[in-house]
Amino acid sequence: MKKIFCIFVICVGCAFGATFPLEIEDSGGHKVVIPKEPKRIVVGGGMWPLPSVIVMLDSSASRLVYIPKASMSAMKNSFLLDFYPEIARIKSGNSENIEELLMLKPDLFICHSANVKICEAMRKSKVPTLEISVSKWEYNSLDTLKGWLDIIAPILNQEAKAQKIIEWSKNAQIQSAPQNTSNTQQSLTQGAQQSLPQNTPQNPPRALIIHRFDNPQNISTKIGVGGLFADYLLESSGAQSVVHDKSAPTLSLEQIYALNPDIIYINNFNPITPKDLLESKLYQPLKAVKEKRVYKFPLGSYRPFAPSVDLPILLLWLRVCHGEKDIDLKAQTHKYYKEVFGLDLSPKQVESIFAPSKNAGVLE
Repeated sequence: MKKIFCIFVICVGCAFGATFPLEIEDSGGHKVVIPKEPKRIVVGGGMWPLPSVIVMLDSSASRLVYIPKASMSAMKNSFLLDFYPEIARIKSGNSENIEELLMLKPDLFICHSANVKICEAMRKSKVPTLEISVSKWEYNSLDTLKGWLDIIAPILNQEAKAQKIIEWSKNAQIQSAPQNTSNTQQSLTQGAQQSLPQNTPQNPPRALIIHRFDNPQNISTKIGVGGLFADYLLESSGAQSVVHDKSAPTLSLEQIYALNPDIIYINNFNPITPKDLLESKLYQPLKAVKEKRVYKFPLGSYRPFAPSVDLPILLLWLRVCHGEKDIDLKAQTHKYYKEVFGLDLSPKQVESIFAPSKNAGVLE
């Protein structure tokens, strides 16, 4: 009887939570031992997208005690604040002062792998430290998101939710979407297959993503475009990227004229709006401006140009912008957040995703 009771206790532990100590291999190949369930997580070192991923996986913001300012500005201007008002109480900043960060008494620290200095310093402090890479998966948004979820979901005991996110994201791609690794080869659930059409536009539009520029009224302004995840996002949703350069190059207005894209997208890492381009005389020669095909990226739980759990909604929105007519975007958006995260967004909240506040583009 005693033996049966012990087996029961072990099984209950497996069913209701991750077993700690837990060993996780991070993006840098470090095997990190997390001795206990983390209750105080600090996200620093430039890893802006991770706080929203943690909140959405965990259905709570209670574990986060410190996050980057850029993360906070996005979450405060998204529907997340409606569901998790405790977000407003999280400390935010851009500190790389190890003493200040240790005063927060973190039991888990997460940093951008490119920020070698702070990652190494936190590891030396003996705080369990996870390096998360942005570039390891060759800027394939889906593979990158899966790589992040493979690290974070087991810690939060949310592997099942993570799998649903990946299934939705895979199904939101067009069938000819680029595949960099075997990560995206798993089968989809039958329900997801039936809910999302898979039509590819016959004449893919030529598209450009703008990250930043100084002043739409200045002919000498330098414009940051494309690069990073741009090729994947555009080609996975039925468009051609006009800039194939992972470095996100800075171009002159004359160079933009030469590219003359059919569609211009403006991401959420700036407060620029389509109106800024549509009303600027300098941009009138562009085909996208003439045809009023200038769009601001939506904002779900985070700025979705970067990998986020909002990836399937961004891909579906892009597919609609690229010419698909048979996607009920609002219905799919409501279904996704309800089915995967248990969030019952109101029509107004759904609308707000596709009409984001300019304040979400403030990074400092």
